[in-house]
Amino acid sequence: MLKRTLLCALLGLLRAQSLPCPRACKCVYRDSVQCSGVSVAGIAELGLPTNLTHILLSRMGRGALQSHSFRGMTVLQRLMITDSHISAIAPGAFNDLIKLKTLRLSHNKITHLPGALLDKMLLLEQLFLDRNALGSLDQSMFQKLVNLQELFLNQNQLTFLPARLFTNLGNLKLLDVSGNNLTHLPKGLLGAQAKLKKLLLQSNQLVSLDAELLSSLGALSELRLDGNRLRSIAPGAFDRLQNLGSLTLSRNQLEFLPAGLFLHSRNLTLLTLFENPLAELPEVLFGELAGLQELWLNCTQLRALPAAVFRNLSRLRALGVTQSPRLSALPQGAFRGLGELQQLALHANGLDALPDGLLRGLARLRHVSLRHNRLRTLPRALFHNLSSLETVQLDHNQLETLPGDLFGALPRLTEVLLGHNPWLCDCDLRPFVGWLQQHPDLQSQAEPPRCRVPGPHAGGAARGSGGA
Repeated sequence: MLKRTLLCALLGLLRAQSLPCPRACKCVYRDSVQCSGVSVAGIAELGLPTNLTHILLSRMGRGALQSHSFRGMTVLQRLMITDSHISAIAPGAFNDLIKLKTLRLSHNKITHLPGALLDKMLLLEQLFLDRNALGSLDQSMFQKLVNLQELFLNQNQLTFLPARLFTNLGNLKLLDVSGNNLTHLPKGLLGAQAKLKKLLLQSNQLVSLDAELLSSLGALSELRLDGNRLRSIAPGAFDRLQNLGSLTLSRNQLEFLPAGLFLHSRNLTLLTLFENPLAELPEVLFGELAGLQELWLNCTQLRALPAAVFRNLSRLRALGVTQSPRLSALPQGAFRGLGELQQLALHANGLDALPDGLLRGLARLRHVSLRHNRLRTLPRALFHNLSSLETVQLDHNQLETLPGDLFGALPRLTEVLLGHNPWLCDCDLRPFVGWLQQHPDLQSQAEPPRCRVPGPHAGGAARGSGGA
């Protein structure tokens, strides 16, 4: 009896392996098939075996997915229909896919989905609806997907999300709604997502961020809000995001930030605020963000920086405050406490002078950019005790003279850019010219420093500068 059972099983396996692979398909494994270039309406006519676990369909012609396309495929686990011209899906098309774990409908032409289309997929973990033409979603679309962990709705034409759309998605860990036309998110939309780790909302049309919208997302580690039209962020909007590590707010329309906005964001490692028309920063903006490594404040309308705004960012490695032409001065202790800072970018501002102790205490600083400002001179001790400094960019300023020992005691210095300054080659510049002669390898040969007009007593200074 046992031998007969084994023989029947073996014969069944051989029959499954010997089934002819449909034309335009590849059958690499017994339970997997890949097909391309076939008709959407003719999927059922391909004669695909019902015991398949993986199906990949791509580059299909125009048409609607029929309700009987996957009939009887009750063991299918992965279904991917991508890079095709599917415009619609008939109700019930996926009713037999009760064990499906991944459904990918990426890069099609789908404009609408039936409300109960996914109701039988209780085991679904990944759902890709990205790069279609969806303009709206039925509020009950995802109500049965209690095991869903990743949902991709990006690159569609969504203008609104129903408040109860994600109510039953308590196991969701990744939600991507980027690249749509959302102007606001309704109250309670994300109230059930306590396990969500990544929320991608960039490249929409969002104009404001309410205080309660993110309050349930205690596990969130990455939040992208860049490329929207945010004009306001409510105080406390990020207070409950204790695990947030990456936050992008760049390329918005923020003119002001609430005081203490990042006071409780203790696990942040990356924060971007560039390309916002920020007019000022509150005195207290950051807390003790011991993990923050990068902060970018480029392209703003800032006129000044609060004296201690960066003081608690003790592990910051890269800071950019650039391309803000209204920023004409920096406070004495602007960068105090940034003992781990390695890169400081201050180029393309309106700086015309620097305080004496601006860089004091930045023992690990390696690169500093002050190019494209209006600097006429520099404090004599500006670069003192910066033993890690490697590059200094001072080109495209209004420098006429510099102290001869400005770059003294910098053992790791490899490059100093000084071109495009109106150097006044008189006797006062001679000590600095002497330093240049001793370190010709540090200067850029492409844009060497040149005299604006030699002074009447310049003598050897102008001639000995090698072009300066």
